[in-house]
Amino acid sequence: MPCCAWSSRGSNLKQPQRHYGMTSPISLAPPKDVDCIHTHKVVEVMKAFGVFEDEEELNHSFLYGLVVLGKLNNLVKEWISELGESKVRIFDTFLSKQWD
Repeated sequence: MPCCAWSSRGSNLKQPQRHYGMTSPISLAPPKDVDCIHTHKVVEVMKAFGVFEDEEELNHSFLYGLVVLGKLNNLVKEWISELGESKVRIFDTFLSKQWD
């Protein structure tokens, strides 16, 4: 059974490691084989309990997310357009008072 993705990266371990987040990682060591075995067992148990979404649910969630993002994009564009028009009206009002 292939272990984790780390097992094929032995040569990358000599490169400087980067970390993300507020604190440094507890360890930069790759997982041991027993860690990968336990991870595989946990994933199998989670699958048995139906914790993971199947392909159809993933596709539905993805498409729904695209719809929501599309609506949000349209709202932002509309808001920017209205804001720009209001700024032009304010500027026009300012100019007309300057020439009175």
